Amino acid sequence: MRQIVLFIHLFAAVFWIGEMLMVGFVLHPVSRNLSAVERSALFRAVGKASLPLAWTAIAILVVTGILNLILMGIPLGSLLLPAFYATGFGRWLGIKLSAVLAMVVLSFIHDFHVGRRATAIRREIEESGGVPPEVLARAAERYRRLAMRIGVANVILAVVVLFAAAGLVAAG
Repeated sequence: MRQIVLFIHLFAAVFWIGEMLMVGFVLHPVSRNLSAVERSALFRAVGKASLPLAWTAIAILVVTGILNLILMGIPLGSLLLPAFYATGFGRWLGIKLSAVLAMVVLSFIHDFHVGRRATAIRREIEESGGVPPEVLARAAERYRRLAMRIGVANVILAVVVLFAAAGLVAAG
């Protein structure tokens, strides 16, 4: 049973992190050759398709992460005890959980605040006839850069999660 739960956990992690890497290392460089309108349409289409899948993967990761701890015989209440984090396993788990929590928070901000605000600005630009007033152009650029910075932070945190996962395996 533990192997199945761990496999599902790893598969969901591969999907979530892989999607971030694909956007950062494939779509972002390709989109540099597109106009602002085409770039916006590309990221909007990809986001629309991947958003439900990514948040499903996050939900699966939470459930299977909890199940993995239970199947390993680690009481969930021990996560609240400072002594738990004094062990090698506990330290690595603490690092992993902290990085995952930061990723979830950043993903939420990216997907449900920055993304929605960028979409609203895009609509305003389209309604203005495609040539945005200066204030809209600056806002669009600001949200584009913010989305990119959040994406980079999430990729860095994903590497931390993977490193901590390797530390968990090594710590036993």
